Amino acid sequence: MALTFVVGTAADVFAADLARLIDAALGLTPGGEPYRSEPVNALGWRALQTRVLRTLDLAPQLTGIDAYQAVYVPSRDSGVEHIPVGNLADPLQVGSLDALLAELRAFAAAASLPTDEVELMGLAAQQLENEDPDADLDEQTYVQLILTAKQAHARRQPLWVVV
Repeated sequence: MALTFVVGTAADVFAADLARLIDAALGLTPGGEPYRSEPVNALGWRALQTRVLRTLDLAPQLTGIDAYQAVYVPSRDSGVEHIPVGNLADPLQVGSLDALLAELRAFAAAASLPTDEVELMGLAAQQLENEDPDADLDEQTYVQLILTAKQAHARRQPLWVVV
């Protein structure tokens, strides 16, 4: 199963009626072209969370959200909320984009991973050349997540975690 990170509106991730409910619940306004990360193996989310838990004392944005019905929103406090929306079976997990970026940078510093876009793209290219596509799922997920989080931050748009 693939995991993708999307910068855009709820309509870029959910059906139109549900997207309107989500936008209303979060106070989001639609607009702009979506940005989509390269897909990664969905197991990479758990692998990244496990590595972050071993590396940092506290990282609620990275470790407190499942790769299911999740979004990181700009200019939101640093907590993770679970917001019921319409007929979704489970609440929408809502985190802070700014706090996520801070956690990703702290993790990168502790794990000796790059945060610079050029270095991240180089690491992504190395990962594509790897003969085992499931090697380093944590790093593959990290690269796509931080690149997408930077896009979301620059655009001041939500970052959706999509399985």
